[in-house]
Order: sequence, then C-alpha cells, then structure tokens
Amino acid sequence: WPWEQFEQEIASQLSPGERAEPPTVPLPPFYPDTPLARRAMARYYDCIAVMDKRVGRIVAELEADGLAEDTIVFFYSDHGMGMPRGKRVLYDSGLHVPLLIRFPKKWQHLAPARAGETVDRLVSFVDFAPTVLNLAGVPVPKHMQGVAFLGPAAGPPREFVFGARDRVDEVCDTARSVRDGRWLYIRNFRPHLSWAPPEGYSDQSDFRRELLQLARAGRLTGGAAQYTAATRPVEELFDTAADPHQLRNLATDSSHQATLERMRARLQQWLVETRDLGFLPEADLLARAGDESPFEMARRPGKYPFARVLAAAERVGWRDAAPQMRDALKDADPGVRYWSVVGLRAAGADAVQAEAELAKALRDTASTVRIEAAGALLDRAEHSAALQLLAAELRSADANAALHAART
Repeated sequence: WPWEQFEQEIASQLSPGERAEPPTVPLPPFYPDTPLARRAMARYYDCIAVMDKRVGRIVAELEADGLAEDTIVFFYSDHGMGMPRGKRVLYDSGLHVPLLIRFPKKWQHLAPARAGETVDRLVSFVDFAPTVLNLAGVPVPKHMQGVAFLGPAAGPPREFVFGARDRVDEVCDTARSVRDGRWLYIRNFRPHLSWAPPEGYSDQSDFRRELLQLARAGRLTGGAAQYTAATRPVEELFDTAADPHQLRNLATDSSHQATLERMRARLQQWLVETRDLGFLPEADLLARAGDESPFEMARRPGKYPFARVLAAAERVGWRDAAPQMRDALKDADPGVRYWSVVGLRAAGADAVQAEAELAKALRDTASTVRIEAAGALLDRAEHSAALQLLAAELRSADANAALHAART
C-alpha cells in the first residue's frame, strides 16, 4: 500500500505509544541499514500490533459466546515474514512460521506441554488436517500426506519438512527445499534466475525497489546481495543452528559433503514419492491432463514420464551436462526437451555449441520448448527469428503460453 493508505487504515488503530520507532526497530542482518529499510520494518511491526488486537477481540468473542472452554485455538501465519527475502523464498525467513496452540482447561490433557512451554518438533502445513481430525476423534484418511502431531493417535515426529517455489504471481520458477532440525538444503532448478526477479506485486514496495537499486549500484553485501543477485547457486546448504539467517552457503564446503548428499538424496526421494507436477510448465501440464485432474494424469502410465523429466531437470546448472542436454533435445517427451533447453539457457557461454539445436527448437511442436529456446538464443545475442517467435506467442490463445512469452 502507499504510505498514506497504510497510515489511514492500519496505523490509525494504534496510539503513538503503540507505534514502532524506525530508529530503534531491529533489522535482520540481510537488510541494509537505511531510513527506508527502518521505516518498512517499523510499518511491519505496526501491522503485527494491529493483528494482535484483532486476535484479542476474537478470543474475547469466544469468551462472550461461552465457547472458549470448548475451543482449541490454532494461531499461525500463511508464510514467513511478509517482506523482501521473506515470503516466497525457501529460507527460514520465508517458510518458518509462528505456531501457537491454546488448549482450554477442559482439553489440556491433549496438550503436549504446559501452558507457555514450547515443543521442538517439525510441523508442515499438510499436518494440520490430520491433526484436527485426530483431536476430534475422526479417523484420518489414508490418502492424506500429513502426520497428526497432536491427539491420541499422533504420529512420530517428522525428520524432514519440504518446501517448493513455483509460481510467484506472474513469475515462474522451480526451486525445492528440505529442512531437518538443523540443516536446510535448497535445489535451484533455474539458477540463472534471481530470488528477486521483476514482479508486479512485490515491486510496488518502496523498500524492495530501493534494494534493487542498491544492488544495481553494487552497494549491497551479505544476505541482501544474495537475495538480489542476478543468479543463484545450483545448490544451497545452511547450518541453521550456527547460521540462523542462512547467510553462509556450505554446499561447496568439502567438510559438509556428507550432509549435502544426505539432504539432496532425501529431497530427490520426496520428489519421486509425490510425482512432483511442478516440473511441467503449466501449458504442458494442462495439455497432458485434458479433462482429468493433473493429479490423476500424473499417475496414468505413459502420461508423465517423471523419471526422465526429473533427470533432465537435474542436469540444469552443471557445467559438464551440456552434451547430454543437447542429446535430450531429441527426446519424444516435451517435458524432457523443455528442461534441456532450460539447462542450455542456464549454461550461458558453456552451451555456445548448441546454437543450431536451439534455433531448430524454435519450430518445436511444444510452445514451452519454442519459447524457452527463444530466450536461450536472445540471452546470447540479437536473434530476429527468436524475437519474431516471442511476438507471435504473445498472441497465443493459450494464456499460459502468452505469459511465458511475456516473461521471456
């Protein structure tokens, strides 16, 4: 919101003594210490203060209606910090959310600890539905992926939680994460993209625009530079105990290779277990699904050769994989060809010998492959045929293809 709208609709609900003071508000270490950063952070604390008041009113209504002693209250946010490098990234600042649960006296025998205590247990949002069913004494359907963490039939504590980044409004990305009690591993399947790409909604923020301006001027360091960098590492590994803000990537540190391999393997296992549909671009996904749901389509033999598609995606970012990606451009499945083009685009100058194959891919039967090939060619130099292809795809009757062309 513009500052004036925030002052009118949010700040007006707080007294001067309840307002956060920009000069003294705590700043995370991945922000530069600028007046605009401090004002944005103070505004965020003001939003939290107003939210607190609203929660208080809801709890008071439960008391007034005589329902408080019959109600277990779950309090959580839908994502991490609603600020740059928070929501929409796979660091703890984006995925770690507050979770508080209030048990009235009548139901305190279901609580895992006494009032005011904390429980050090990993929880994923897919665990909420089976947990509420379990608390209510309702059998949990076997198809649910989550694990109940409260109630008489609570499951064992999780060893891992998983994260995914695909759509960010009009931006398409593919990144996956796995977190245990200490380590966070992230696999960036589009390392040639930034964590902070141009994006309509977020770029309305004065503070984010300042961050990007400082980045272009080379005036950011540490986590702020990591967030705004034009590219990302293929893999990221963080010791969240020693590095709670995930500022030091240990993925290339030889002393942590065993941990890297363990976390990488667990993430790959999860991708296979779930037959991750995020590896199909949306135009391709919907074309394959036709009249059935994508979930059903992915489980029909021959519809989604996931192992081959994932293998193609796994090659992205590795310098020695260009020959394999060029060979995979001949694959019969458009998903495999798509990720091969993405990989050649991410490889930049290392894939210069693939220019003839990329030019041929402008005539591919799949719009996703054609458009990505155009982007790969145009990343290297002016290319009239690629520009003409993108201009034509902008007028596609397929909204997903038109969006893909616009982003490219």
